[in-house]
Amino acid sequence: MNNNVKERPILFSEDMIRALLQEYSMPGQYKNQTRRTRGLNRFNNFPEYLKKRGWEIQDFIEEEPGLWLAVSNDESGEFPDDNFNPWVRCPYGKAGDRLWVRETFFEVYDDQFRPTGKYCYAATHQGYVHVLDEDGGIKINKDGTEASPWKSGIHMPRKAARILLELTEVRIERLLDITSQDARMEGIESVWHDEETDVCLWKDYSGKSNGYIFARTSYFSLWDKLKGAGSSKMNPWVWVIKFKILTINGDIK
Repeated sequence: MNNNVKERPILFSEDMIRALLQEYSMPGQYKNQTRRTRGLNRFNNFPEYLKKRGWEIQDFIEEEPGLWLAVSNDESGEFPDDNFNPWVRCPYGKAGDRLWVRETFFEVYDDQFRPTGKYCYAATHQGYVHVLDEDGGIKINKDGTEASPWKSGIHMPRKAARILLELTEVRIERLLDITSQDARMEGIESVWHDEETDVCLWKDYSGKSNGYIFARTSYFSLWDKLKGAGSSKMNPWVWVIKFKILTINGDIK
């Protein structure tokens, strides 16, 4: 691998993992992008003292690969020198860099409780998994519940990752600027599809309805589920990370 190409971890939910696996089989059909706010907090929480003076963020410009500059509504595009830092580096890298995907998993052990070097993944594993104790019985926690083998993807080491992505485009935009096509490519689920007209009903992630006609509305319901009710209406600045799937490894069960 080119030494200038960096790899970084990125966490996905089980629903999005399944969308990635479908995308690998049929590129451009299921999921090739994600939106994140990491590193953009100071822009989304723009200082009140600057707002009161009429300053606001107009746009972001990539001055060099991976390094972005916030542009103000002033004719110069600059902000007053009030300790506000307009520069931000993308925590996910730049086009050409790679992301290895973290997901809920567990490491498989043999009968002697030795690691086998294989892993199971919650997004695609079918059936229930028991954790056995040293006597071969089902392991029970101190509170009386059955022990679970699953570990959060936050704790996944690089060697356990089965999905590798390559960044194809990075930009910053407002969340509500997402197009219908981009919403579909965020991996939202179609709950009904008419093959003759290609009309879809998209999942309502709040569970309050049978679905939405518009893909954007479905995506905003997913955002609100992850970030909290009403979060999408706050219209935060987000990283738009577009990618292609390079490899899928591991046991997909």
